[in-house]
Amino acid sequence: MEPPMRRKTWPATLLVAIATCAAALPAVAQRPPQAAGDPREAVALSPEEAEDMLAGMRTYLETIQGIVAAMAENNIDRVPQIASKSGAKMLRDVNPVTGLKAPIGFSMMSFDTHDKFDKLAEKARAGTSRTAVLGDLRDILGNCIACHASYRLAP
Repeated sequence: MEPPMRRKTWPATLLVAIATCAAALPAVAQRPPQAAGDPREAVALSPEEAEDMLAGMRTYLETIQGIVAAMAENNIDRVPQIASKSGAKMLRDVNPVTGLKAPIGFSMMSFDTHDKFDKLAEKARAGTSRTAVLGDLRDILGNCIACHASYRLAP
């Protein structure tokens, strides 16, 4: 007999944050104007939110560069700590309203990218191969490319 499936539940704090932000949803749900000739979906954020998002993207790049440097130096032992910098813990300080403003596909890609960094850290901690690290980096960079090809900051 198979064990019963556990239903995933959202943390209560996340549910409260979503409920609190629901009042702002009508204003948030309006799509920002499309730039002439730019097919990417616009992400409308406040200047502070945009700067935080861009800082997060710079952290992704620094993390990837650090992992590549560790691999070039044949020091896979450094990879878990480096990869963890861009894992889900980065989301702790993100205002839930920012996530509500972003298109759902953007948010899902963001969550997936943080998850990929955490999984890379776990694999490296367990002693994965250089080839597996490179495969994970390929997948992470694929998310970066897909995101930049699909979304842009609204003016």
